[in-house]
Amino acid sequence: MDSTKRLNNFNLIRLLAAMQVLLVHAFNHFEIHNVYIDFFKLFPGVPVFFFISGLLIGGTYIRNEHKGNFVFFWNRCLRLYPALLLCVFLSIITVYLVGYYKTVNFSIVHFVSWVFGQITFFQFYNPDFMRQYGIGVLNGSLWTISVELQFYLLTPLLYHLFKIKKGKLFLIILFVLSILINVYLKIYLDWSKMYMKLISVSFLPWVYMFLIGFLVSKYKEGIKKYTDNVNIFLVFVLYVFSMFLIGSYKNNAMNSINPISVFLLCLFIYKFSNLNLKLPDFIIKYINNNDISYGIYIYHMPIINTLLFINIFTININIFLTLLFTILFSIFSWNFIESPVLKFKK
Repeated sequence: MDSTKRLNNFNLIRLLAAMQVLLVHAFNHFEIHNVYIDFFKLFPGVPVFFFISGLLIGGTYIRNEHKGNFVFFWNRCLRLYPALLLCVFLSIITVYLVGYYKTVNFSIVHFVSWVFGQITFFQFYNPDFMRQYGIGVLNGSLWTISVELQFYLLTPLLYHLFKIKKGKLFLIILFVLSILINVYLKIYLDWSKMYMKLISVSFLPWVYMFLIGFLVSKYKEGIKKYTDNVNIFLVFVLYVFSMFLIGSYKNNAMNSINPISVFLLCLFIYKFSNLNLKLPDFIIKYINNNDISYGIYIYHMPIINTLLFINIFTININIFLTLLFTILFSIFSWNFIESPVLKFKK
């Protein structure tokens, strides 16, 4: 098959993961609850993103180590920050246009600190003066940007640890520790305790998902050999059963799903990434050439919060407007911000 006719499954997987996050947030915050909507929670988008990030970023670093760390970080910044800056700018302007700033008191220092956090490294910071807007956090999805940036900073170290014997022992310890911290926070997380908040937005509870992807990228030939004969449908069935049987589905249908389900989900995603999906040519062409998943992920929550704040539409219209404006902003962002800037990658 012509390479132009072969679907980039990773673009598709990221798109589906971003849409899952959007739909779950929209249904939850507009208070729509039923068994059909719960189905969307079966494949939580954030673990999918972290695994794929480890796989693709790990592979990128391995292939381009000779270019040096500066090039690696430069390319990563080009992928994340242009759209992020646009998202933060549009969000701040929108909050101003709907008149929210007139309803609260805040100092210029608090405002600047908040904006600085949003456009740098501390996207998880949310000031008190924004607590009355929508759900109380303008763009709660951005906490994963902080985690992703930590993954990027760790990547050169992880790569070199993979190359030395004692380094592999450290990686095993980090992997196990990450799982234990993730499970601990899942059970005991108390949002009133600052140290727990900070740990939950650090790389520690999530890095084992990234490491699985990195491991697959580092040892791709061996992984492929041992997984070629694994039936993807069987993996899917085992994953679904694990979500219901290892802890309750209610507890698993979130970002910190149980570790066994994480392993099965990663295996399923890996197998799916290698499938030859014979979709119509126009769909393949669009998905291959337009990676709007990042835009969908970062733009949807400010839209949801604005609709909640103005509170003038019905629930169904709010869902429709969320989907419409998120997709429109994402397409605009990709075509006029992200794609042009990516041409400056080294």
